[in-house]
Amino acid sequence: MLTPESRLSRSPDPLTSEIDGELVMMDVESGKYFNLDAIGTDIWNRIGDGIGFGTLCAALAQDYDAEAATIARDVTTFVTTMADKGLVRIKP
Repeated sequence: MLTPESRLSRSPDPLTSEIDGELVMMDVESGKYFNLDAIGTDIWNRIGDGIGFGTLCAALAQDYDAEAATIARDVTTFVTTMADKGLVRIKP
């Protein structure tokens, strides 16, 4: 479960390439490809080597015209999906 203090970081494993503002990724281990839209790419870039979940959501709320609860819900979905695929690491 994500909390505002949860620490997010990207897995170093996938190969990535940005094309027209969207990120294409390949997980070498599984051989699967992933495509992130512009917002997913923005989140991926902000996660970088590590960021707190609460800090990430607050930064996104400043840059996007959406309610904080909506952003937190959408980021939770994105991050947990990426974690399930081994692309994002979550530390409580």
